Amino acid sequence: MQTTDTALVILAGGLGSRFGGAKQIEPFGAQGHFLFEYACYDAMQAGFQKVFIIVRPGMQEIVSQQLNRWMHAQRYEIIIQEQTRTKPWGTAHALHFLHGKWEGAFLVLNADDYYGPSICQRAMELVQDGVAAAALAFELGPTLSPHGPVARGICQSQNAYLSAIEEVLKLENKNGLITDEHGRVYPSDTLISMNAWLLSGTFLAHLASKVQAFLDCHKGNEQIEIYLPKVLHEMIEEGSIQIKLEGMPSAWFGITYAADLALAQAKIRALEGTQYSLEFPLWT
Repeated sequence: MQTTDTALVILAGGLGSRFGGAKQIEPFGAQGHFLFEYACYDAMQAGFQKVFIIVRPGMQEIVSQQLNRWMHAQRYEIIIQEQTRTKPWGTAHALHFLHGKWEGAFLVLNADDYYGPSICQRAMELVQDGVAAAALAFELGPTLSPHGPVARGICQSQNAYLSAIEEVLKLENKNGLITDEHGRVYPSDTLISMNAWLLSGTFLAHLASKVQAFLDCHKGNEQIEIYLPKVLHEMIEEGSIQIKLEGMPSAWFGITYAADLALAQAKIRALEGTQYSLEFPLWT
C-alpha cells in the first residue's frame, strides 16, 4: 500500500548576500519565530509527519533551540549542508543530503519565503491523489521586490505538466512593465517557481547521482552552484520525471533585500490571531 507520509523540507543554508546576513533566523511575530516556522505550523495543520531543516554549518544550535519551544524532537531533524568551501554549493546540493533519511513524499520550501497555508494543504491533497512530483507555482508580479531586481524560474507548461523551467535574472517592474536583464517583457500572471516542489523519496537517488557528478566536475570552482530547478529541467528533458504544474494563490511574500524585512514582519503580525495562534500549539 502506498504511504502518504509526507515531510516538509526547509532550505535554510543560504548566505543571504543581498540581504546582508542570516535572514533565515530573523524574528517574526509576537513570539519571535523564524519565518519558516509558519510553514512548519501550516504543515502540522495539514497532517505532515516531519520537518527537515537543511542548514549550513554553525546554524544548527540556534535553529534547534528555537524549534524546541513548540516541536517535539521526533517531529524535526536538522541536516547540515556539509561543504569544503565558504559559499554553499546551491539548492540541489543542499537537498541531496536528505537522501537516505526519508522515503516518502516531501514538500520543499525556502526558509526566507512565506507561501501561505494552502501550499501545504494542496501538497497533501496531491500526495493522496498519487501525484509523485509537482511544481507549486506563483504568479510573477506579486513576487517582485520594490527594492531591487530578483531572479525567478519561469515555468512553461504542456497539458498541465511542467515542460521547461528557465532561470531568468534581474526581473523588476519598471514603469509598469516587468522586464529581465535582456529587456524581455513578462505578463504579471506568468507562472514562476519559488522553489516550492512536491517530490518523492525515489527522486533523491537521481538527485544524489547528479550532484556527485557535478561536484566531481567542478570541485575546484569556488563560485559555481547547482540549482534544484536546473536539475529538474534536465530530468524533464531526459524524460525521467513528470512534474504536474499547480498554480497557487498569491499569498507569497519574502525577504530578498534588508529593506524587504519590515514589510514581511508587518504582514506576519497581521496574520497573528487569525491565521496563526499568538502562541503556537505543541507539535507532539
